[in-house]
Amino acid sequence: MTRLENRKEILIDFEEKMTLANAATYFETIAKKLKEEGSFTLTVNGQPVEVKPSSNVELEIKLEKRRDQHKFEMELEWREGDEGSTLAFE
Repeated sequence: MTRLENRKEILIDFEEKMTLANAATYFETIAKKLKEEGSFTLTVNGQPVEVKPSSNVELEIKLEKRRDQHKFEMELEWREGDEGSTLAFE
């Protein structure tokens, strides 16, 4: 793999302070779209980016505490084309 092929490309880097209820609504919307459509689109500064995970993903959940600050992260990771295998009976 060449150095260019291994370079990370940040497609969206966005942070916004909001109420817990609004953050929960974001999570609910993303979860609903993933469950029903398998993808969702984020638009930042007028630029749409489609997020379309493969059918097999790795889920990581992390909770950190540093003094009085807490950080909760949920991460989905996948490789393009990793649709997994299916089992069929004949």
